[in-house]
Amino acid sequence: MTDYVTDLDQLKILAEQHRDDFEVLSYMLDFHVEVSDEDIDSWVDQIAEPIVAGIDCTQCANCCSSLGVYLTEDDAKRLASGIDVSLDSIITTYIDREAAQKEDEWGKFKTSPCVFLKNKLCTVYEYRPNSCRTYPVMTPDFRWTIDEIREGAEYCPIIFNVLLTLYKRINDLY
Repeated sequence: MTDYVTDLDQLKILAEQHRDDFEVLSYMLDFHVEVSDEDIDSWVDQIAEPIVAGIDCTQCANCCSSLGVYLTEDDAKRLASGIDVSLDSIITTYIDREAAQKEDEWGKFKTSPCVFLKNKLCTVYEYRPNSCRTYPVMTPDFRWTIDEIREGAEYCPIIFNVLLTLYKRINDLY
């Protein structure tokens, strides 16, 4: 088993140290048009699979503690139904529609860390927003979303370890 960087203090330092490497990775992928988007996504998925399996998100929960959570109206409805409160109550109590709309989103939780996070566990896991269900999403379209993904390297051990591994493999090819 490979040792992955999971210590959040170390992660922040290493992400900063590798910021330029990850930017170079982005340029390398941009300029190598002979490699298809599908092939890049396949590489990322292959690299990510053991990393995702090797990192226990419930021991971290840094995304829930540090990042804003965006949600759709369907997410809000699912949450309301799941915790047995009205949609209006969910919107009034937990969601900042105005701030989200400034970012072309339907809604965003008002607080960070997430109000539903307790002891690094989601108390509404079955009803959580889709953005939580899919985080950290890296494919499809890794080549075209890498700049946004790179921003998560200092918060998410999975993102950092995938980027570092991909950078090393592509750098070795060239």
